[in-house]
Amino acid sequence: MELRQYLAVLRKWLWLILLVGIVAGAASYYATSQLPRLYQATAKVMVGESYQKVNPTAGDITTGSVLAETYTQLVKTTAVLSAVRQELGTNLSVGELRGQVNANTIQRTQFIEVRATDTDPRRAAAIANAVANQLTLLGPSSSNPDLAKQREFVRGQIAELETKINTSEAEIAELEESIQATTSVREATDKRADIDRLRSQIAQYQQNYTQFINFLVPSSQNTLSILEPAEPPSAPFSPNLVLNVTLAVAIGMLLAIAVVFLIEYLDDTIKSKEDITRVLGASTLGEIGVMRGRNDRLITAAEPRSANAEAYRILRSNISFSSVDKPIETILVTSASPSEGKSITAANLAVTMAQAGYRTVLLDCDLRKPTQHKIFNLSNDVGLTNSLLAHANLNSFIRPSRVENLRILTAGPLPPNPAELLGSRSMSNVIGLLRNEADVIVIDSPPVLAVTDSAILSRMADGVLLVVDSGKTKRESAQRAQEALDKAGARLLGVVINRMPTKGGYYAYNSKYYSTGSEPSAGRSTATKPSSS
Repeated sequence: MELRQYLAVLRKWLWLILLVGIVAGAASYYATSQLPRLYQATAKVMVGESYQKVNPTAGDITTGSVLAETYTQLVKTTAVLSAVRQELGTNLSVGELRGQVNANTIQRTQFIEVRATDTDPRRAAAIANAVANQLTLLGPSSSNPDLAKQREFVRGQIAELETKINTSEAEIAELEESIQATTSVREATDKRADIDRLRSQIAQYQQNYTQFINFLVPSSQNTLSILEPAEPPSAPFSPNLVLNVTLAVAIGMLLAIAVVFLIEYLDDTIKSKEDITRVLGASTLGEIGVMRGRNDRLITAAEPRSANAEAYRILRSNISFSSVDKPIETILVTSASPSEGKSITAANLAVTMAQAGYRTVLLDCDLRKPTQHKIFNLSNDVGLTNSLLAHANLNSFIRPSRVENLRILTAGPLPPNPAELLGSRSMSNVIGLLRNEADVIVIDSPPVLAVTDSAILSRMADGVLLVVDSGKTKRESAQRAQEALDKAGARLLGVVINRMPTKGGYYAYNSKYYSTGSEPSAGRSTATKPSSS
């Protein structure tokens, strides 16, 4: 299948694809609107204090990252969640909290993100903060009260030492300035001694400062602190209405497209002239549109300006040009199966031949289910069968029609042996007599696959038109009909596609064109006689 054919399939089924997409979107919108609104709050916890160091090592960061991964696994433990329940005083069970809480580390960092989901934004934030708080209490500095007091004392001593160092440095600066201003040698000597004493104290302070710092650093990798507490979210994160509806529409349309192509793949009917060329290897001589709501099936006589009437005239012209060397005076119209439109095609083809000025006889050879007398509103009390059995004057059975130059020989009373009658010498004589009476003979014959009548009659005709019903005639039936005609030695002029869809393309254009008052092709001057090119 070519790209053009894929696009044609999509264009044909576009209404269904859009309908499925709209229905899926509407269903998703309704289902999503019925779901409860969920809010998610996030608290961030820091593992370790390497970020506070001037020159943190790679080992500090790696240790903090590994510890962070460990603490995330503790979030959903019963011990932590039970403590959260106690802290919040909530009625939620540990199992319910476990479904609402989640934690993960930010890749290549020491940060833990604690997330809590709830229908209430404030409760979601409270749960996230409670879980983060319980994590910080799991750290060694929090679990050992004595160690925590020692660290607090050391931080106080560090602050006090910083103050003493700054004070001593300020005193040294003042003494150095006073030495510059004094004139007494003794006084200057005493001040220099004070400066040396102060510098010795500063050295001692710095040594103690370093020891206190070293006391804090070893345990800093396994401390937890809340870096950013959770805030109540302003908007729900679920359900995402736009995303759900968009996905539903997209999935619905994709499924519809898949079903459409599956239908087309499983559909083995003939629908276009491309199918005719591919399946039968024959040419398409005519494409007739659907005639909806028409009581008069002779559209070429009732509505000569319509697009379908022009399609029959095009069929007439194509038949004229289908043979250059051998005259085409007798045309057999048949189909593979019943109800495919071969009788209406034969009737309208005969009308267009008569409108072109040719003496035309329409011969109804369907001796099992005749139709032409109904199409032309004629009596079927006498007809072809009477002429074959009584050997009476043929002209006494041929009837005029409301179309100039067109006469009808109806089927007549139905015989018990149609095939024998149609294959008799009398039938050959009737065809011979009609050739002398008319320029064109159009024969309406039974379907090829139903009975052998068409195969018998095809030997007496100059050419055969095979009518297929678009979207109804199966490819296998058309192939079998073609094979039956080939075995009978028939000459297949081409195929007529009946009931072609009229939306867009040729028929829509011609319907508009012929409704504006343009004259249809009619008269001998606009047609070529079937018997010559």
